[in-house]
Amino acid sequence: MAEKVTLDPRPLLHGARADVGCDTFDLLSPRDGSLLCAVPACDAAEVDQAVAHARAEQRVGCWPNFSPRDRGAILSAWADAIEAERTELALLVSLETGKPIKDAVEIDVAGVQRAIRWYAALADKLHGDHPDVGANDVALVSREPVGVAGILLPWNFPLALVGYDVAPALMLGNSVVVKPSEQAPLSVLRACELAVEAGVSRDALSVVPGLGAGAGQAIGRHGDIDAVSVTGSAATGRAVMRASGESNGKRVWPELGGKSSALVFKDVRDLAEAARAVAWGGYFNQGEMCTGCSRVMVEREVYDQFLDLVSVEVDKLRVGDPLDWETSVGALTTEHQLHDARLATEEAVAGGGRVVRGGEPLRVLPGGHYFAPTLLADTPEHSRVFTEEVFAPVVAVRPFDDVDDALRVGFASGYGMGISVWTSALDTAFRVTRAAKAGIAWVNCFEGDDLTVPAGGVGRSGFGRTKGLAVLDKYSDVKTTWVHLGS
Repeated sequence: MAEKVTLDPRPLLHGARADVGCDTFDLLSPRDGSLLCAVPACDAAEVDQAVAHARAEQRVGCWPNFSPRDRGAILSAWADAIEAERTELALLVSLETGKPIKDAVEIDVAGVQRAIRWYAALADKLHGDHPDVGANDVALVSREPVGVAGILLPWNFPLALVGYDVAPALMLGNSVVVKPSEQAPLSVLRACELAVEAGVSRDALSVVPGLGAGAGQAIGRHGDIDAVSVTGSAATGRAVMRASGESNGKRVWPELGGKSSALVFKDVRDLAEAARAVAWGGYFNQGEMCTGCSRVMVEREVYDQFLDLVSVEVDKLRVGDPLDWETSVGALTTEHQLHDARLATEEAVAGGGRVVRGGEPLRVLPGGHYFAPTLLADTPEHSRVFTEEVFAPVVAVRPFDDVDDALRVGFASGYGMGISVWTSALDTAFRVTRAAKAGIAWVNCFEGDDLTVPAGGVGRSGFGRTKGLAVLDKYSDVKTTWVHLGS
C-alpha cells in the first residue's frame, strides 16, 4: 500500500497544486533513508503569492462572508473527506515521520477528524456580548476574524495541528497560509487539499512547503499577515518573533518545546499504574512529543521498585518497521535526533547516571533512524538529558527526598509545558501543581486531554494555546461598537 501512495510535494496555491520554479530539497524517509521525493523549497515569492490570494479573499471573497453555519458545514464535509482518505493520510504520516502506522491511523488521522468536527460544531454557537451601558447607549462586543493568519506546523504531529489550528482559524472566517515542517509536508498538503475539495474557498487556504529560513521567515516577516502561530522549537519561536518585530509587529503565538516532569510520591495509590503511565508518556511517538514525560523524579523509598516496574513496561515495547501494525516504537524522524539521543545518553552516563534499559541505536532497517527505548537511572540533575528537550525515547529518572528540591530540579531548565503528579494526598497534589510553572498539570494521570480544554505552556515553552475556546484568541479580534441613541 505504501508503494502505491501518491507523493505530491507541490504547493497548494489558488485552490490547486502548483508547479513552481524554485529550488528543491530531498525528503528522505526515516524508515530506511530512501528518497521519498524532491520538495519545492518555497521562498518569499511563493509566500507573497499565497498571501496575495489570502488578502483578496478577505477583501472580496466569499469565505469571511459565509454564515458561521455554512462554514461549519464545509468543515464537517472536510472531516468526512479525511475519513474517506484515512489510509492514504496515515501512510504519508508514517513514511515521512517514521511514526508507527497504527498510531498514524488511530491517533493522528482520527485526531484531526475529531478536532475539525469539534470546531465545525462550534461555528454557529459563538456569540458576542451586549453589556448594559444605560438607556441612551448601546454597546456591542463582537469577535471578528483577524484576517490573514500564517500557521507554521511541526513534524511530530503534523496533522494534529491542522485540526487544532487550521480548523479554528478557518471556522472564524480567516484566510490561512500554512507552512508545514520540511520533514513532514506531504500529509499536510494532502489534508489541506481535501479541505478545498470539500468547499473551503480556494484562496482561503494555501500551503507553501519549504525551509524555515525561506518560507518560514517569509511568513514571519510578511507585512500583510496579521497573526502567526508557530509550533516548534524554542529557537524557531524566537526567530519568528524577531521577524515579526522587524516587520509589521504582527502577533506571534509560540507553542514551543518542553521537558515535562513527573513527580512520583511514596503514597501513590498504585505504583504500577504510575509506571505504566510514565512509560507511555516517555516512549509514545518515539519520545517525539513536547509534553513527553521524559524527566521523572521518584521519592526515594519507592525509587528502586518504580525503576523495576518501568523496566517491565520497556521490555514490552516493540521497536520495528513503522509500516508494521505490531510496531509500538518506530523510527526517529531525523538523523540528528538519532545522534543527539546517543550523545545525551553517553553524557548522562559519564556524569554518573546508569543505563537500565536501551541506550544505543538499533539496526531495524538499513538506513533507518532507530533508537532503543532507554531508561536512565540516577540521572545527574544538570545533565542535558535532564534539562534539555531530547526528542527521542529516552526517560531520565532520579530520586528525591524533598518536594521543594524536586520542584526546583524539575523546572530549572525554564521549560513549562506539563507536570504529572502521583500521590494519594490532596494537599500534596495541590501544593505541587500550584507551585509548578507549567501550562498543564495532571494528577494521578498523564496526558489527560479533551478538545474542551486548552493546551500550551509557559516560559521557554511559549505562551500560545491550542484546543478549546482559548485558541479563538489567536485568530480573532475583539471589537467594541458603541452607539449613542440620544436622550
